[in-house]
Amino acid sequence: MEEYEDGREKLVPEPVALQPGREALDSVVRPALVAATRLFLVAGVALVLVDETGELRGAAAAGDLATALEEAAPQLWSGPSLEVLAGGEAVRTADLPGDGRWPALAGLPGLAGVNSLLCVPVEGPAGPTGTLTAVRRPGRPWQAQEIESLLTYAGVVAILLRAATEAERTAQIIGQLEHALHHRVLIEQAKGILMAREQLDPAGAFDRLRKAARAHRRRVSEVAAEVVDGHPLPPPASSNGNGADPPA
Repeated sequence: MEEYEDGREKLVPEPVALQPGREALDSVVRPALVAATRLFLVAGVALVLVDETGELRGAAAAGDLATALEEAAPQLWSGPSLEVLAGGEAVRTADLPGDGRWPALAGLPGLAGVNSLLCVPVEGPAGPTGTLTAVRRPGRPWQAQEIESLLTYAGVVAILLRAATEAERTAQIIGQLEHALHHRVLIEQAKGILMAREQLDPAGAFDRLRKAARAHRRRVSEVAAEVVDGHPLPPPASSNGNGADPPA
């Protein structure tokens, strides 16, 4: 959002994203999920992300069951992920169909044949930002070393999430600055045209642009672009006696 006062352009930053968008998630985090399936010899790994209120924000998965796990994001979030986020500790089962804790998840056709599930927290700077879940078909109990390793790997994923978020935020800021610079250039060009055309000084030329923008409820940069394209501004409004700007 842009604001203009007395010839100065101010950039009002957009709200800071707390987590990366889909593009950054796919390019930065998903390769780590692919690597996890090979490292832990599992059929699938799913990252479930939550927002600052704990609500489901999104999911990404890798492995043979990637599609099924992404489609199962709501059931993961309301099942094992919710338990992990509430308790802060890993949860696991070697008999998903008969466990009884997460019937909605166990009953999904896409996860038919899956028996073992391990879900661990992914910690962000201000608390849990999601969970990392590994699934495999054999009903083999999870060993302590496997649990510890997945917890460690979740820390790596958390670092990647922060890096992706920062990279995305940096790109967003650069885009906003480039946008503002482009508009500033248009305004300066339009001021130069009005100074030559109407024998105005810089402040007077900008005042003409500002009043024209206010009169039509438009941005100064939009009016400036039309001046640069050769369109004339309407003549200055007659004074209303007190020197105030015309009503917006």
